[in-house]
Parts: sequence; C-alpha cells; structure tokens
Amino acid sequence: MKTFAHPNPPTGLDDLLTRTGSGDQQAFAHLYDRGAATVHGLVLRVLRDPEAAEEVTRAVWIRVWHRSGQYTPAQGSALAWVIALTQRTVVERLRSSPSDTALTRIDSASTGPAGAEPDPNAYLSIATRRRAVLLAYYQGCTSEQISTVLGVPHETVATMIHSGLMHLRAHLRMADYRGPDVSSLNTAIDADRW
Repeated sequence: MKTFAHPNPPTGLDDLLTRTGSGDQQAFAHLYDRGAATVHGLVLRVLRDPEAAEEVTRAVWIRVWHRSGQYTPAQGSALAWVIALTQRTVVERLRSSPSDTALTRIDSASTGPAGAEPDPNAYLSIATRRRAVLLAYYQGCTSEQISTVLGVPHETVATMIHSGLMHLRAHLRMADYRGPDVSSLNTAIDADRW
C-alpha cells in the first residue's frame, strides 16, 4: 500500500478513516491512537477477559484497515462505523465459542433466587425488558440466548427489546426536554424503571 505524507495530520475521525481507506498508514496510526481505548474498552466490557479482549481488539483494527475503503462519511460518523465493526466482531467471537459466551456469566449473575421458577408474565416487567436490551446490545447475545436466560418464549424477545428501547427513548426525550440535568434519568436507569 502507498503511504501518503501529510504536512498537517488530519484531525477529524471521518477524515482519518477516509484517508485510511486510501492507504494512508499515518492516518491509520492517528485513527488507532484516538480510537484504541474506546474499542478496547467496549470489547473488554462485553468479553470480561483481558486476553480475549486484546485478541478481538487486534482483529477489529485489522478489519478497520482492510475495510476502511468501504467507509463513506455520508453513511454516518467514523466513530459509529468503527463501533459497529467492533460490535459485529465481538458478536462473531461470542457465537464462535459457545463455552465462552456472556450467557454463562449473565445467567450466573441473575438477580432471581437460585432454582426459582420463572414467572410466566416476567417478560412484561420493565426490569426484564431492560435486561433484554442489555443482553442484546451490550453482551451481544442472540434472541435464543436471551430467551434462555430470561426464561421467556423466543417469540417475545424481539417485542421485549423493542419495548425496552421505547422506554429508554422516552426517558431520554424527557431528559432532553428538561435540559442538561439528567439526574432523574440516571435514577430511573439505576432503579430499573425505564
């Protein structure tokens, strides 16, 4: 690949990713420097295994280098593009090694008493919908895995996630309407009320 010399290094992430797509190794180095901590933090948060997180983080940056030519700023921000690529890579990792999925960790961290029968109407509770959203978006679980963890029919998982996202959106709108003080939103999230 060609290396392009820039007298002034690009400053915006969109510009860095665009230049990386044209083979600019310096732009890639700047992009990596600015995004490495974010990517690694996201991967580590999901996998909770530092060694596996480093391996997946490396895979993400290799993919960024190879796929950056596909990025166009009109599709969205560079940060969103890199994070989406990160999430896909993490989900692929979780699906490829079922013995090391977040499912086991999440199930063992269940708030319900051990051996308790799941409530047939549990999928209606806000806390369960919140948990479904967290499992899907932060742990990378599939709908089958979420169904198993929460003890709800597989067919209701998508509805639960959608409903949970609508509750979250409503709280975010209220916080935006009220202004910069989002303490009520934080309280609602902490109290599982969204």
